[in-house]
Amino acid sequence: MKRLLLTSFLAFTCIVLHAQDQKWSVEANYPLNVSDDLGFSELNGVVDLGIKYRFVELGAVNIGVGLSTAYLKNQDEWTYYDQENVNVNNDYKVKKLLIQPKVFAELAIPGFAKLKPQIALGYSIVKDDYYYKSGNNSEVDNNSTDGGLNLNLGLSYDISNRFFIQIQYDYLNVNVNGDTVINGETFSYDYDENGSLIKAGVGFRF
Repeated sequence: MKRLLLTSFLAFTCIVLHAQDQKWSVEANYPLNVSDDLGFSELNGVVDLGIKYRFVELGAVNIGVGLSTAYLKNQDEWTYYDQENVNVNNDYKVKKLLIQPKVFAELAIPGFAKLKPQIALGYSIVKDDYYYKSGNNSEVDNNSTDGGLNLNLGLSYDISNRFFIQIQYDYLNVNVNGDTVINGETFSYDYDENGSLIKAGVGFRF
């Protein structure tokens, strides 16, 4: 197994070192959550990873496809006294995973090709894991998968022939619907949720 991993790593390194067209790129970002809607605003960004492939060059514009995943979460525990002066322990945990395929256009500015504005349109698959428990009387445990359109605006700057830094703005419009169980009783829900993320990070072209 170790020999296979080493061989794969060496083969990948060889391909990267000999690649001239640099149609591929990978990136790692920190997703800063600047959303207003409650379903997004309570979450803290953890990491965003992505890969892009440029398949058409139209003058100074590259057209390509990409895939990114972002992970956000939040958790809290607190205690309060109820009307009978009894301690009530609360446990709250929420995780959100975004899977974002997209089509993008990247512009190399004439005379300043290191700076590359970008616009992308895609679809976000949103996987939620929500848990809340308050004492012995209230408990919610819900997992759901929803989706919606995603608009991305970005700007990258080449710090070398292969490495670049970048900043992006992601806007998501997600339709959230399904059923949830609260204390053994099922409730239905259907609403739209907006999310906004600012992603800053580094990338590598090959």
